[in-house]
Amino acid sequence: MLSILDRHAIGQLLRTKGVDAWGVAANTPRLPLAPDYAIAISLIMRVDQLVVRGLRHGPTEDYYEEYLRLNLALDDATGTLVDVLRVHGHAAERIAATGADSGNGNQPFPHKTAATSAGLGWIGKTALLVSPRFGPAVRLATVFTDLDLPVGDAIVESRCEECRACVDACPAGCGRDVQWRAGMARDDLFDAAACRHQMTLFGNVDAQICGICIAACPYTRPH
Repeated sequence: MLSILDRHAIGQLLRTKGVDAWGVAANTPRLPLAPDYAIAISLIMRVDQLVVRGLRHGPTEDYYEEYLRLNLALDDATGTLVDVLRVHGHAAERIAATGADSGNGNQPFPHKTAATSAGLGWIGKTALLVSPRFGPAVRLATVFTDLDLPVGDAIVESRCEECRACVDACPAGCGRDVQWRAGMARDDLFDAAACRHQMTLFGNVDAQICGICIAACPYTRPH
């Protein structure tokens, strides 16, 4: 058991759980759809590079398996973090990586919002979080708590600039080649209906997105 629960101790804990990056965001004023806690802890796990390379022409079974693996690993990490926070007398609630809904029919909190607010990345031209370390080849989860932690510097606008690699690679033309700004509606950036239709063409793989734009992003490739 951790004797002192601070940012350093949390970082050590999350590293033992395989978390590749994490950050802290202020939840005051409350982020859209977020629970009422002052702090949001955003967690990132990276998609395996070999799996990403296989996405250049569409989703693969390896991609689906990696998606499930990372979701389970993130759920384990957030569950452990919540348990530790509560043992130390703090309120805490996690938003699972796997949750397609909140369990009561309401729209779930979008993990990307916490990640950009924590300074972990920005939203790219196909509406995915772009990490400067890993590109959009990531999975996300979030823990909310009342533990007082230093927060990161929020990223509030795109850093994609003139790059349109993901837009050009998308076979469905989902990206609108628009620069994201904090608070922008997803529909202003991205045609989600076209993406969903495209996924019906890949009936052999049960994944939410085809991943072609992930493989195309220059930030995904090792620098």
